Amino acid sequence: VMDRCRNEDPAHTMTRAAPALDIVPRDLRFGVLENADRAWFGGDEMLSIVVDAFAVALPEGERFFIRSLKHFAADIPDEEIQAGIRGYAMLEAFNTREQEACNAAVGKVGYDVDRMEDRTRRLLGNPRFGPVLRLFSTCAIEQATYGLSRFILKRPALMARAAPAYRRLWQWHALEEIEHSSVALQVLRRAPIGMPAWLRYVTRVAVLNVVFAQLTWLAIANVMTMLRATRGRVTARDLLRLAWVMLGRPGFLYAMVVPYLAFLRPGYAGGGAADAELLDRGRRILAQEMPAATAAA
Repeated sequence: VMDRCRNEDPAHTMTRAAPALDIVPRDLRFGVLENADRAWFGGDEMLSIVVDAFAVALPEGERFFIRSLKHFAADIPDEEIQAGIRGYAMLEAFNTREQEACNAAVGKVGYDVDRMEDRTRRLLGNPRFGPVLRLFSTCAIEQATYGLSRFILKRPALMARAAPAYRRLWQWHALEEIEHSSVALQVLRRAPIGMPAWLRYVTRVAVLNVVFAQLTWLAIANVMTMLRATRGRVTARDLLRLAWVMLGRPGFLYAMVVPYLAFLRPGYAGGGAADAELLDRGRRILAQEMPAATAAA
């Protein structure tokens, strides 16, 4: 294992790292706020709640990610990584704007967005988060969003059920998450954080496990908040339906299994070229949905 962990060292990984994928900033607007709907996911309120419960954390998370990577930008004299950080920051800025509109839509239909956003702020604003831990956490959270994005793009029939504004938002978001999925890992490999290779690997895996547990808690807490707003209380039937959405159909938790296992591999550098076909599919879908906008992007 110690020999394999040498792959975490920049000197051993850069020649084997997955090739960078094109980052294409797309300044698109989707009109989710103007089309706010509690049951936007094909009329399925529980499915809509589960996605919104995760999505409500994204604006705070995306600002956290940008700060985390920019902190190390000046310490990495590599133009490819510098360009990746710039492209990443631009994508996340557009994503933040549209996800804030999405959160406003969640509030418009009667959910307590302030309470849910405050959970995220408390989690990410922990005073124990120094620059190094923020960087490890960014890589772990991005792996979770990468897994969900692959899940969405690999199942176009699933998103076909969604209302148009929401469907286009999530297709766009999933595509861009995959485009920049390796940037944080590139920064982690090259950042001068004063850790030997084996400790960098152990910390990366430890933080992944903590982050996945925290994200699961956060999403479930937000689901409970939204269900109480909808029904006044959470019933056993609600819990069974929630379990089915997470573990049965569509099975969002299963979206995490392969990305989680991949992240455990020493030297993991992101999906890279392995995602090229999926990115082509995502770009074709978005071009079909929004041809004028994507042509101008």
